[in-house]
Amino acid sequence: MDEHAIRRHVVRRLYTKKAFVHGHLLSERLLHGVPSHLRGTAKRVLAQLVREEVVLRYGPTEHGAAYQLNIERLEEIERMLQE
Repeated sequence: MDEHAIRRHVVRRLYTKKAFVHGHLLSERLLHGVPSHLRGTAKRVLAQLVREEVVLRYGPTEHGAAYQLNIERLEEIERMLQE
C-alpha cells in the first residue's frame, strides 16, 4: 500500500460514510483498515489532505479529532475515486 492508495482509502472512507457538511468521522475510524506499520504514513497523508483542503477538520469532539470532506471540492473528490 503506497501513499496514493492510502490517500484514496481515506477519501473513499469519508465519501462512503457521507461525511460531508453535517457528518464527520473520527480519525481512529478513518484510519481503520490501514496496516499498523503504515499508520504514520496514513497520518501524514491525512495532514496533507487537510493542507490541500480536500479534507476539513471538523473539530475536536469528546472522543478525539474528527474530519469531513470539503463539499466545495466534490467534483475533484469524485474524480479521485474513479481513478
